[in-house]
Amino acid sequence: MKLTIFATSDVHGAIYPHDYFNDIYKSKSLLHLKSFMDAHRLKHPDDIVMTVDNGDFLQGDVWNDYDYRHSDDPLLAIEVMNDIYDVIGLGNHEFNFGLDYLLKAYRQVEAEIVNANVDFHQHALGDIIKRYVIIDKQTPEGLLRIGFLNVVPTQIMKWDAFHLEGRVEVEDMNRTVKHTAREMKEAGADIVILMSHSGMSKDPDHIRLYGENQTFLMTMVKDVDGIIFGHTHEFFPDRNFEARIDAIDFKRGAVNGKPMVQPGVSASHLGCIEFDLGVDDDGAFEIKNSRAHLIESESLTPTRETLSKYEASHRKVLDYLSEPIGHIDETWHTYFSRIIPSKAVQAVAEASKAYAETLISRGDLERLPVLGFNAVTKAGRDGPHDFTVLAGGELTLSAAIDLYKHTNSMVIIKIDGGILKEWLEWSASQFNQANENEDLLKANSSKNGFPSYNFDTFFDLEYTFDISRSARYSGTAKKINDSERVTEMKYQGRDIKPGDSFIVPANNYRVAYTPFLRDAEILHESQRTVRDIVIEYMRTNPHFDHKRPMTIIPGGTYMFKTASHAKAYVDEQAVRHTEELGNGFSWYEIDLKEDKHGTSGKE
Repeated sequence: MKLTIFATSDVHGAIYPHDYFNDIYKSKSLLHLKSFMDAHRLKHPDDIVMTVDNGDFLQGDVWNDYDYRHSDDPLLAIEVMNDIYDVIGLGNHEFNFGLDYLLKAYRQVEAEIVNANVDFHQHALGDIIKRYVIIDKQTPEGLLRIGFLNVVPTQIMKWDAFHLEGRVEVEDMNRTVKHTAREMKEAGADIVILMSHSGMSKDPDHIRLYGENQTFLMTMVKDVDGIIFGHTHEFFPDRNFEARIDAIDFKRGAVNGKPMVQPGVSASHLGCIEFDLGVDDDGAFEIKNSRAHLIESESLTPTRETLSKYEASHRKVLDYLSEPIGHIDETWHTYFSRIIPSKAVQAVAEASKAYAETLISRGDLERLPVLGFNAVTKAGRDGPHDFTVLAGGELTLSAAIDLYKHTNSMVIIKIDGGILKEWLEWSASQFNQANENEDLLKANSSKNGFPSYNFDTFFDLEYTFDISRSARYSGTAKKINDSERVTEMKYQGRDIKPGDSFIVPANNYRVAYTPFLRDAEILHESQRTVRDIVIEYMRTNPHFDHKRPMTIIPGGTYMFKTASHAKAYVDEQAVRHTEELGNGFSWYEIDLKEDKHGTSGKE
């Protein structure tokens, strides 16, 4: 007898096969995966097939944004969810819109909803979300009882502190899995499937108590029989790995003997865990064999019937996104924005700064210099198409979502020059040390890299990074040594001193997540999202000078990777395309000058 578990994770609203930013067909989507799962059930009527989602479903793509803006109507994403899943778990991004919106969404969900390590106290979500579920399936060999549990990182209390602080408590993931899985087996579960919204790392800094990526530790929990994991947008088993490393069997898709899958991001893959089951001499079910693998979404084709069922929802989203909000005179893109600040990144900083200055003019904030900053979110982390490209001309609402994809709320803080220097040191740490690595940039990865969403550019300053020195911080803002890369830091031509004060319009994620900002004085918390503020700003048809505040020394020629499509824009910069890598990315060369601020050798 075969039990098949199909799993998704980190779908982030990638439901319909349409690229809403470029208005073209998309070769991977949740509907690709749904069509495959529906066909599989028809072809294998004697198998037990279950479908689960491991969180980060309700935030990320334009369907999610539509739902949030039309939350009094039946949610489009939930309709699809109800047509696919037996069980869903929570991810960290489920909390981005707040508990009350999550309650509204989950009241429409027909699948079982599970999470074992978040205590919702008196909130009504506690009545909807179960600690675990055991689902009974009748088989020729008897009643098979399949259990599911889910955990999320304790860091949700930092990432969404403004929604969660004082309202929920979160228990350590690994400890929760140990006692909950044991309880499930004692309650009669024959098989326990863990849905871990956490990455897999063997780095002691990642898997220590309260670490973010603890799934490797959970493979050692004896009462867990299979694992779906996620959060870091990576893949497991990864077909590019050929060797066995310690307890990891990449070919079989197992760690410490347990089958497990991590199915990427945005419905790029479908995870599949298969169990061959039998009955022992005592009549109890036993696992005779197990294996796990991934199915690429791009290798599948959504059926006409599936597309037709959700066509009306797709049209609603298209109509919503077509609303004009402004105009730009030239193409804005983020292909080079980890080195050469982009107008697409700067626009968010300018919008945030304008919002803060309005509050100052009304007397709601003290009159201090305002520093606008932003990080580039879409810079290739999720593949060669994960970049912002806005053609010159009319801007629609979809452009604003492309400029700022997250639903973070505006938080304005006051900092001094000492904190500002640490902030810039963190940004400077995204660069590899000069002459010690072929690539100028560290990997755009949340695990063992430096994700672009943590690389902040301050557009109202002039500063210099000396990358011949070691990096001071890790990508997660953990101080790793005492080196200093920031050799110059000026505001309006004047050197910044440690005691200087500044107002910085930020966002709830940055303030709650960053260690050296947690004690910053909060001057203003808005219920409005940064994206709403950007939309309002773009409606004014703003004109701002393109600023390039960062200088990198030592000067010279450096190599970096970005999308091959960026070749179309190299004439705008001191950049040269050198080599295709065959995966949608290419090597580029940039000539960095020392004699002026701005990382381009050409204005």
